[in-house]
Amino acid sequence: MLDILVITAPLYLCILAGWAATRFGMFRRSDMDIIGGFVMNIALPALMFLSVAQRPLTEVANPTYLLAYAITSVVVLVAAYLWSRRMNRTPRAAAAFDALGAGGANSGFVGFPLLLVVMPSVAGVVFGMNVIVESLITVPLCFFWAERGEDATGLLRSIRRSVGSMLRMPVFIALLAGIVVAATGLRLPDVLVTSFDLLGRASTGAALFSVGGLLVGLSIRGTVRRLIAVTVAQLALMPAVAWASATGLALLGMPPLAGELFAAIVLSGAMPAWTSSVVFAARYGERDVPPAVLLVTTMVSFFTLSALLAVLL
Repeated sequence: MLDILVITAPLYLCILAGWAATRFGMFRRSDMDIIGGFVMNIALPALMFLSVAQRPLTEVANPTYLLAYAITSVVVLVAAYLWSRRMNRTPRAAAAFDALGAGGANSGFVGFPLLLVVMPSVAGVVFGMNVIVESLITVPLCFFWAERGEDATGLLRSIRRSVGSMLRMPVFIALLAGIVVAATGLRLPDVLVTSFDLLGRASTGAALFSVGGLLVGLSIRGTVRRLIAVTVAQLALMPAVAWASATGLALLGMPPLAGELFAAIVLSGAMPAWTSSVVFAARYGERDVPPAVLLVTTMVSFFTLSALLAVLL
């Protein structure tokens, strides 16, 4: 167990450092948006490009992983949405962001840094596949539910908006560029590899630091029952469904996920809530429960992820 804490403790100490630096005035909370922008627009794309471009194309898009993660996302999103609507009688927009809190894992700011530490050989590829599923399924489905509550247009508009945003995302552009390089077998110049590697190395610490800063000022408010249910779904149900989906697809005849990819999909499902969900939820008037979910899932995930790592590694 001490070996696992050696892995997880530094990650959460980086989050604590970001919280402390922001809480005591070294940075403003708005500065975290700038740091997060650097991570998502520069550092992560650089690292993803190298990770994908330097691997065989057959390893870049694993059909079993993509289908298992898609099934996992849909099952948890729908279950959380229906629970919120029927058991808590919440409005559609509130239920949509309960679903996003339960099924929208923080792949970029917590998941990728963790995978980069425990399984660096697949971290970039896994993050790229997670981005595809989250951009094409998770976000459009939640926006569709939320917009139904606003009497806005439906699924097709949400899909078009999400696909358009995804195509402009630097991480997605980097993913496509890496796939092209991998498919053509081009050898990247050493100077380019070194430059991208230097930028990519900055992603881990900066991402975790920014998460800590964003937690400053958040409070555990809102309906306690909703908060507990969403937290349990995000940190327990989603990794369990990921485990079952990957195992079930292998039993049905699809190529089984290798050791690291199997561990990666379970860990990806066990990440805390998506950081940007707080911003999106506020646009629909949801200002209490989503921030509380982000705070609680980030804190509790230290223990849940440590336990999962002890089982999987």
